[in-house]
Amino acid sequence: MPGSRRLAALLSADAVGYSRLMAEDETGTVRLLAECKARITDRVGQHGGRVVDAPGDNVLAEFPSAVDAVACALEIQRELAELNAQQPEPERMLFRIGVNLGDVVVEGDRIYGDGVNVAARLEGLAEPGGVCISSAVRDQVRGKLDVHLDDLGRPSMKNIPEPVRVYRVRAGGEPALRRRRPLRRGTRVTLVAAGIVLTIGAGLALSWPRPMGWLLDAMGASAPPVNPSLPDKPSIAVLPFSNMSSDPEQEYFADGITEDLTTALSSNGALFVISRNSAFTYKGRAVKVEDVARELGVRYVLEGSVRKAGGRVRITAQLIDATRGFHLWSERYDRELADVFAVQSELAEEIQTALRVEIRNAELARARRGGTEDIDAYDAMLRGLFHFQRLRREDNLEARRWFQRAFELDPEFGSAHAMYGNTHAVEYTMGWNRDPTLLERAEASVQRAIQLGDESADAPNTLGNVHMARREFDAAVASFERGIAAEPSHDIPHLMRGIALASQGRILPALASIRRALRLNPRGSSAQGIAVAFVNYQAGRTAEAVAQLEAARAENADLILPRLVLIFHRDGEGCSDEVKTLVGEVLRVNPELTAAEANRIVFVFDDVEVLRRAGLP
Repeated sequence: MPGSRRLAALLSADAVGYSRLMAEDETGTVRLLAECKARITDRVGQHGGRVVDAPGDNVLAEFPSAVDAVACALEIQRELAELNAQQPEPERMLFRIGVNLGDVVVEGDRIYGDGVNVAARLEGLAEPGGVCISSAVRDQVRGKLDVHLDDLGRPSMKNIPEPVRVYRVRAGGEPALRRRRPLRRGTRVTLVAAGIVLTIGAGLALSWPRPMGWLLDAMGASAPPVNPSLPDKPSIAVLPFSNMSSDPEQEYFADGITEDLTTALSSNGALFVISRNSAFTYKGRAVKVEDVARELGVRYVLEGSVRKAGGRVRITAQLIDATRGFHLWSERYDRELADVFAVQSELAEEIQTALRVEIRNAELARARRGGTEDIDAYDAMLRGLFHFQRLRREDNLEARRWFQRAFELDPEFGSAHAMYGNTHAVEYTMGWNRDPTLLERAEASVQRAIQLGDESADAPNTLGNVHMARREFDAAVASFERGIAAEPSHDIPHLMRGIALASQGRILPALASIRRALRLNPRGSSAQGIAVAFVNYQAGRTAEAVAQLEAARAENADLILPRLVLIFHRDGEGCSDEVKTLVGEVLRVNPELTAAEANRIVFVFDDVEVLRRAGLP
């Protein structure tokens, strides 16, 4: 199975003159290197990072926060300077450190990719005993650390095709950054809403005056929480079940089982269940349940595996109390494939029994990803969801084909109709196709699902997205609230409800809803990141917003919206080369997108001439 991807802050450290030191005093150099690496490892752990690899005289570490990575780098250099002060000058071991924020490929405990390569190149540009960072890291740390940042321009880096702006970090004093150019006259910030699709499609409008950063921070709505505290009720995360089938194409089935269990458990209001969006960030990773529990703020973790072969399915599961380090319960089910629905219900009931929570069978039956007893229709639904979650243009079309197949096999499969409609809403609001009849088709599919008595969250959430695209915010709020009632632990309807409330100027309930979404999904997502970026824009926190948009851009090549917002931002900075790159990325996704249509997708800026000047037709 190919490695998963994620965004990480990366620290690369390397000893200066290591070969010379080894030639002069091998024993002393090995001893000093071991001491230096031990101190580096300790500092990394104290700042919430982990050492990924430490070959020879190099150390590679990753952090969930760029601020923590830079703070750690500076502390490492201070501590190593104190250590070296005790050595004769010719025997001192100085390190260069580079810090980058970038996309990485994760395979087991190892990480690879351009994000790592750039960190290594930054380290090579640093002075002995110094630290260099990329512009993506600069946007994160500015104003948060007591440092000077010296702009070194965009030096060439071996095997790095795109130029990277580099900054030298010096401790002490306020940041000394070059002043950004103001936005050109005619580019104005607006308070109007426009369509934005985030995983399930939505619209976004934020209409409070600047600055509001203090309120965002006070309500915990400006960023996902770090190591959140435990809720006041039993809390659980359902980790992605492993696909133990010999066929990797069965991955969708294991994912579907995981999602159904999450939905079933979240229907019980006595439980706090982490959103599948956060849980799936651990997919394909070798993790410790104690780390998962700490990062997500839950006490219990459910993990397991699925083997599907022929007409049979084997599901194993174990429930772990991560705070105390022992297994509460485990079970294995070996059944006919047609019995998979019964297995899911039994699993959910036994988990809740183990947690001593009241079982509500009616809600469990309603919450099951169903509305069908046809195993082939159910299988088609899971295949569609597997593609839909990727939030890419071609995957969206493939998902539509599978959802259609599901309701062709079972015409009364309401949830399949709703999700079929959702693919049309997503296609429109993502900017992949701006045909307005897509919204009409989405609404017709939702109405069919409602007529069939579908009680899942799919129909109201899809209808909420249609209302958002049409700027019918009262109706959108009502639809998302129905979705929340059906599936309280799904973070996206909470997020979209907050955005719809904000568009009406209802600031406090909007922030409360966004905060709930962030707590349900503390690992973040591109959907969440874009929404929070806009919240930060409206609060006057441009650096935070740009960093979040760049992260969403790196995570998904088919996301048009963050690229359009960045075009406005980089145009205001006078970065013409970056603007051309962004326009090229937009037109790759939708070659027919016009400046006028693109301007209607973006809400933060409103100036079609900027987009035309950038190169959109």
